Amino acid sequence: MKKQYEDTDMDISLKKLNADLMWKTKQKQELKKRIIIDIEKLESQKRNKNPLQFKKVSLIRKLTYSSIVLIILLVLFIGSAFISPAMAEFVSKVSFINQIVQSLKETDGRNGKLDALYDEISKKLYENKEYKGKVEVGMSWLFSSEPPIFTVWVEDEDFKQEHENEIKDIIFKCAKSYKIDGVEVVLEVRDDAEPSEKNKELEKLTDEIFTITQEAVEEKGYTILASGVSAKPKKVSIKVAIEGTEQHYKEVKNQIEKHVHDVIYAEKQEKFEVEVMRESEDEIMGQNWQPIFTAVMEETHKKFKETNGFAYSFHPKPLEIILKTSLSKGEETKELAERIEEYARQVVEIKRKELSVEAIPYKIIIRDKDHKKLYEKLHN
Repeated sequence: MKKQYEDTDMDISLKKLNADLMWKTKQKQELKKRIIIDIEKLESQKRNKNPLQFKKVSLIRKLTYSSIVLIILLVLFIGSAFISPAMAEFVSKVSFINQIVQSLKETDGRNGKLDALYDEISKKLYENKEYKGKVEVGMSWLFSSEPPIFTVWVEDEDFKQEHENEIKDIIFKCAKSYKIDGVEVVLEVRDDAEPSEKNKELEKLTDEIFTITQEAVEEKGYTILASGVSAKPKKVSIKVAIEGTEQHYKEVKNQIEKHVHDVIYAEKQEKFEVEVMRESEDEIMGQNWQPIFTAVMEETHKKFKETNGFAYSFHPKPLEIILKTSLSKGEETKELAERIEEYARQVVEIKRKELSVEAIPYKIIIRDKDHKKLYEKLHN
């Protein structure tokens, strides 16, 4: 049985730390006894000199004892960080992981700001009476840590020349209010070529078939995950969420295909081939891992600007997480590639545990600027 990824480096560091500190127990007990004896002697001398100060000295004794114990523990902890490699490794690992956790939170906050910014810009453009029905806006980015690009599609060249500056001004002001710098704005004229009557009829038919198919599948109690309709050849392809054995899937598949075919023919007198599929294990796994992949891509680029691309593959096994970089081959870049790989691995594990995604073996591959393998490491 392959080892699950549960014994992390932090767990190992804690075990080492426990072993390294066990030998100090007897020394600490003897030191504590000596301190208490010294305090008792000091108090005894003070009581002999001034018996009326007994209660006050008792309070001093408590405060002195607590302070000394606290100082001893603090000194032992700090000292052990210098003395024990396990403690130093543990403290370093905690700090490293805390930095990543904080970075993940900041990325979530950044994405929230970008979504809010897009909503506000859309609202301002769509509510403008001069722009109504004449503009569409989209926002895109490769890495959320970098400035987004806003693309505004307008109805014609005349409208673009007349309103380009004021549209850009609206977007820049909104971005400034959200403290998002470096925003890029591009205006493009829409391609609104009028479709032919034949194409209009085909488009209308496919829309109707799509609606009929969706309703027919829902009648059977299933949900469509993806679908496609083709008029030439006449075919409907549906991906449905179907759980259970392969035998159960085949039975359900045949039932849905026949039902959809019959409903379409009854309503449109059209014979469409119907194909029903279900999600593969890899597709389901891909959905579960998608937030992890996104986090790895975002966080590695934010930490290492040399990281400029991302890919993954479930085939062949194990899962491959591929980070593309602008690095060249060489000893120095190999060291940096190792650091990038370790950072990516920590992001994977933090995010995987946060989402309760099952641990599976995976390999992280760092590629150079020529897309050649620079470094890789397998994690079981």
